[in-house]
Amino acid sequence: MENSRLHMRLNCEEHCYLHVGDSFYSGNVKNISLGGALVHFYDSLPGVQVGDNCKVSLNGKLNCEYICEVVRVENSNVALMFIEMDTYTAVVH
Repeated sequence: MENSRLHMRLNCEEHCYLHVGDSFYSGNVKNISLGGALVHFYDSLPGVQVGDNCKVSLNGKLNCEYICEVVRVENSNVALMFIEMDTYTAVVH
């Protein structure tokens, strides 16, 4: 089976917050690329559906915020496609 991904993915365990409307959900980025990320939620899965827009904030080695579109929801994971990065919060450590 051929891999149709446009960007190389890097496995990681980076803490993040998913902002959906007025709600915040704590999760962990399982893998990330230039185009998106896979976020795992241990407690409760956010009430998102494919096509929803949200923001994900990474706190740690990668300290930035992305505006995203939900592209897949399964089990305790949400796959996000990055639409835009908030350049004001992007910090290189």
